[in-house]
Amino acid sequence: MPPQNQTWTILAILNTTSDYFSKHAIENPRLNAERLLAHTLKCDRLNLYLQFDRILDSRELAYFRNLVKRRAEHEPLQYLTGETEFMGLQFIVNSSVLIPRPETELLVESVLELKPEYQGKNPLLWDIGTGSGCIAVSLAQLWAGLQVFASDISIEAIHVAKENASINNVRDIITFYEHDIFRNEKIAQKDIDIIVSNPPYISGREITNLPAEIREHEPEIALTDNKDGLEFYRRILELVDQYPTCRYILLEMSGTQTRYLLDLVADLHCGKYSTIKDLNGFERVLKIEL
Repeated sequence: MPPQNQTWTILAILNTTSDYFSKHAIENPRLNAERLLAHTLKCDRLNLYLQFDRILDSRELAYFRNLVKRRAEHEPLQYLTGETEFMGLQFIVNSSVLIPRPETELLVESVLELKPEYQGKNPLLWDIGTGSGCIAVSLAQLWAGLQVFASDISIEAIHVAKENASINNVRDIITFYEHDIFRNEKIAQKDIDIIVSNPPYISGREITNLPAEIREHEPEIALTDNKDGLEFYRRILELVDQYPTCRYILLEMSGTQTRYLLDLVADLHCGKYSTIKDLNGFERVLKIEL
């Protein structure tokens, strides 16, 4: 870690921090150092390279050293900077919500492929377990005319999602609910056309095998059902009976439970279903047409 009682230029502190992160097994150590320093100095990464000789003052150095210490302990970079990007949009994140993953962009893209079927209509979509709001906000931004309900059991997550909706200028399009899907009350007395969810799909036995960066920092309630990893899928498929107008359900899958989930869908005779593979060849999205 860069010593406090020393004069540090941007170039020197980037080099030292990159080496420090390498020794602590941080992936992409240089990128991490750049992101944290850009956050500290309130500039973008490009500007770091335009002022290599700039000297950090004592306040900046103290703030940066704290971030470096926490990152070396594998606290996620996105929580330290408080932001991330998803579908080309900016989102705030904190430890109340999962960090949006690139794989979830495939789920959003799969929903957007339904747009031609609803041309001239304003379908109502329900995002179950919205977390940061990355799915709901992206869809509201990219599908003109779409109406969105977004629910989560965590009020802290709802606060984050609302702020992200405001940041991305879709706050008036999304209705947010603090809601537990395992209770019987309906989300609203309206017809739902599409249900989408990236549910907690890690099983109780798999959670211990997750990297510490995820297991020790991201909210457990959003990662696992502490059972077989299928509890939320079962419940979402049961909910369809309450919304007879729902035509599509799109769900993200873990890639490890695919066969069990497809067997579940087949046993319940939910309708036609197919899977969509991610760039690594894993079946990542389950699409059900009711």
